[in-house]
Amino acid sequence: MIDISTHKIVDMINSRDYVDVVEWLKTFPNIKTVSRDGSISYRNAIKEAHPDAIQVSDRFHLLKNLTQYCKDYIMKTLNQKVSVPLPSIPMKNADKTDTMKNSAIINKKLTLKEKYERINLLLIKGYKKSYICKKLNLDLRTFDKLINMTDKEREKLFQTKMMKKHEETVARKQEKINKVREMFKHGYSKAAIAREIGIDKRTVNKYLDPNYSAVHASYGVKKPGKLSTFIDEINCYIGQGYTSANIDEIIRKKGYNGSISSIRHYISEWKHRCKKEYDKDKSNDNGDKISEQIERENLIKLLYKPIEEIKMITQEQLNRVFNEYLFYAIIYHLVNEFREILLEKNISKLEEWIDKADSLKIHEIESFVKGLLKDIDAVRNAIIYDFNNGLAEGSVNKLKVIKRIMYGRCSFDTLRAKVLLFEHMHKIN
Repeated sequence: MIDISTHKIVDMINSRDYVDVVEWLKTFPNIKTVSRDGSISYRNAIKEAHPDAIQVSDRFHLLKNLTQYCKDYIMKTLNQKVSVPLPSIPMKNADKTDTMKNSAIINKKLTLKEKYERINLLLIKGYKKSYICKKLNLDLRTFDKLINMTDKEREKLFQTKMMKKHEETVARKQEKINKVREMFKHGYSKAAIAREIGIDKRTVNKYLDPNYSAVHASYGVKKPGKLSTFIDEINCYIGQGYTSANIDEIIRKKGYNGSISSIRHYISEWKHRCKKEYDKDKSNDNGDKISEQIERENLIKLLYKPIEEIKMITQEQLNRVFNEYLFYAIIYHLVNEFREILLEKNISKLEEWIDKADSLKIHEIESFVKGLLKDIDAVRNAIIYDFNNGLAEGSVNKLKVIKRIMYGRCSFDTLRAKVLLFEHMHKIN
């Protein structure tokens, strides 16, 4: 406990227990105002010991808690590097013609499967059919055919060469099976057949089984995994920039019971398959960059410091982040509005800010708002009064210095006696 008028430590208590704190506070009957952190147990103890005392919540801790909750949400929602489009530069007509020619040449080299993967990627990003067909030099009828096919039909269309090779292998094997059966009909023994054809006797037995097929039983059969029912949804979320943690949280509510590592592995494979399109997104057909990466770390720093103090990001870049990631813009302005309410002592805006924050339906911010409402009187007093915990924080540092002087070897009673003695003497040895 620190006296705000003398700036001295008055006393210390070695407990956070409600009953102990109440009894300790009652030994100081002249307490009128208390500045404290957001601890509900301290609030209740102060209210019990001194019902008429004014309780003031520390502004630093209020702002620190809000920014920490917002940081947690941004860490969960944004990737480490955030992609934002560069300002568009108008092209000359000649450049446009060259770009279209280059695009057409590149698209002609794409396989039908690669075109289908790019169609999916562009659909996820919200582009319309006409734009996609123009971008990929694709006929509208081919687009409709690919989209309306079943997965099995597409697989058959994309894997024709592989299937042809498989059919040739099956035909050769079937010819061998027929020869074994023909020889057995003509009275050859199994051992003689094995020697003649050059196969094992056990293989001869298999080939003579009328139910045996030249096609492997597992051919064309794909075992469904736990992610199978969510694949289309996951593809959509990946295209929108969701992290594996976000996707895991969403699909788990819909019945997914697999591991998050399966999601990470699928996302890694998906990005690898679509790497060409991802790289192309970052540059145009001439190879000029059309997007840039902003470090998430710098966006988090903006919750604590003004943009003038962050060297790695400009206001123009920040505006582009706002346009691309609306939720970040909302959080950024929410933190700054709360800071202004505290600094400008504008208590009339507090209720409006709480309603706005609560309406976002962001779990982390909802937790902060619940904490405010539980201690709303002390929060209002933090805006009205100038009191804060600055003295207490400085005194904690002083206490730590004294403890280090004694190499940490002291009981609480010894430490308390030494601290109070130093306060009385107005100096620290």
